[in-house]
Amino acid sequence: MRRPITFKQVAKTLVAVLLTLAIGFVIGVLAIRLYVASNVGEPTGAGEATSASTRPAYSAWDEDESPNYYRVVGKAHVGTKPPKGTVVYGKLDALGRATGAVALVTYDSMEEGRARSREDTSDLYPSGWGHNEEVDIALPDGTVYHGFLFNRSHLVAKSLGGDDGLHNLICATRTQNVGANLDGYDGGMAYCESLARLWLMRHKDGTVYYAAMPAYEGDELVARSVIVDIRSSDGSVDSRIEVYNTAKGFEIDYATGAFSITEPAAPELRKQASPEASSVSEVVPEGTPESENGERKVIVTGSGEAYHHDENCGGLENARSMEWVTVSEAEGMGRHPCSICGG
Repeated sequence: MRRPITFKQVAKTLVAVLLTLAIGFVIGVLAIRLYVASNVGEPTGAGEATSASTRPAYSAWDEDESPNYYRVVGKAHVGTKPPKGTVVYGKLDALGRATGAVALVTYDSMEEGRARSREDTSDLYPSGWGHNEEVDIALPDGTVYHGFLFNRSHLVAKSLGGDDGLHNLICATRTQNVGANLDGYDGGMAYCESLARLWLMRHKDGTVYYAAMPAYEGDELVARSVIVDIRSSDGSVDSRIEVYNTAKGFEIDYATGAFSITEPAAPELRKQASPEASSVSEVVPEGTPESENGERKVIVTGSGEAYHHDENCGGLENARSMEWVTVSEAEGMGRHPCSICGG
């Protein structure tokens, strides 16, 4: 004869069913989140440095504190490293925005990137692109840059092995891309790239972890900043750097990429022209690009701070004299790789 079912047994059964449903719901939510993260645009294998949950926040640009359009935040945040000499790109997100790129750069991959011809990106439109115009930007030294406000800025530069795909490009100001050339030093993304390149030139057997992640506000199409993490394999370079996507005298609508001028710059103080807006200098480099001992030769100018590998580099457009020298000779002069052609 069956015993009657007690209230306690019914209660235990209900609790067990509810617990099972709750566990199933939690597992389902986690599965959905994992699926979204893997399909919306997180760089595969990029690790914690580029995960959506730890994406760093941007800060407001302060001209007095960061006149060259970058600030060192602290130590690098290093996630899972890709194989040596490779770059891993995040997928474009649902708004068509680049989401990040992570590289483990070697001397060889840097040299291969520098030697590769730059692809034509004129038919590629990063999110927010379409409002570009020639402008004047006041620089800290009292001169004025004249050229296009926006560049197609690479997350990982060609000179560090980055490609010219849309997943590696953002709509960014000229000053975000190369800084304000304050006291002859690279700024913006060029500052970060120079840190990596100079270390690799001195440590050819080492590697540099280099991760760049755009920081967006909500559904805005244009990044407010790019957060760059750089760490060399010996730890002597170890920085997280925020690069500001802005320009003095301009108000940018980050939702669309449109902009307005708030502080007009004096056109009579123009210092340089955009590579996209003017022709390259007709001055011919003295000497020969061929080296007697096989060392690579580069171009230096009479007064510039950089050296160049490309005779058609926009950084040479105002040069009055140019000369072919070896890389070691250029470095002996205190020159650094050009932020445009990569040296």
